[in-house]
Amino acid sequence: MHEKRRFSRCRIKEKVKIKKEEANPDAGEAFDISTGGMGILLDKPIKIGSRLSGQLKILPQLDPFFVEGRVVWMKPYLDTEGECLGYAVGIKFTKVSTIPFKDFD
Repeated sequence: MHEKRRFSRCRIKEKVKIKKEEANPDAGEAFDISTGGMGILLDKPIKIGSRLSGQLKILPQLDPFFVEGRVVWMKPYLDTEGECLGYAVGIKFTKVSTIPFKDFD
């Protein structure tokens, strides 16, 4: 199978604070990350193409970093019985910084 990603991904399991365009921040969990994007789990579905901002802390000794990106894919995250536990979401980064963005609270 041919890999479509341009960057290799690292598996992680970290909480992430996500802000969806005009909505209040929401919590999710990042499950993989690369220099080009990340995969997160959310409780609710989100439209492909939606713009997101996020705050993520990967290493305890480092300050968090901030990302902006667009949703490029979304699919239900199912348990072994087929019950929906949430939604796996792929985000392509458009901006990454160690300084918070003005629209991120």
